[in-house]
Amino acid sequence: MEEPNEKLSPQEKIEQENFVLKSKLITQGGIFSESQGEIDPEIENMFLKRVMAFEEAEWKPVYEIIGVDPKSFPPADLLSEEELEVEFNKLLDIFEEHGMKYAVNEDVPVGVSYRFLTEDYILSESQDLPKDFGWTIDGCSGDCPSCFQMDFCKSKDDIWPPEELKAEIKRREEEGF
Repeated sequence: MEEPNEKLSPQEKIEQENFVLKSKLITQGGIFSESQGEIDPEIENMFLKRVMAFEEAEWKPVYEIIGVDPKSFPPADLLSEEELEVEFNKLLDIFEEHGMKYAVNEDVPVGVSYRFLTEDYILSESQDLPKDFGWTIDGCSGDCPSCFQMDFCKSKDDIWPPEELKAEIKRREEEGF
């Protein structure tokens, strides 16, 4: 007996797959609006598959995603400047192998970046996405008072007036944040 899809053209098969992917995403809370023009079904298919991969990605600690033991990176305080540079670059290479690019403010010293990556970032959770997704670690959570690179950021003054920022930092310190 012939499969119903056997009679479909390659274009129709992609369009059918796109319909199924969209339906799946809608049942998971996705919203689609009518596009202004026609989207090439193959491009739409690639996009929908990436959205599905993102939606279905498991959350894991970053150190598991990149396959390292967090204890394999010595504390920054125990390293010389040269050792710090070597360990930092080793970590950046590992991130790069996993499709992650590190791009914080260029004025942030290596030691500050290394501490952020080893004491915070690799211990946090993220989605375990395919390597070809690629993402950038910019270190900015949008919360200036708790940002590790606040002292090196030129944008914070546009977001938080200096006196308000100082007051918020003080409030958080008093409340034990």
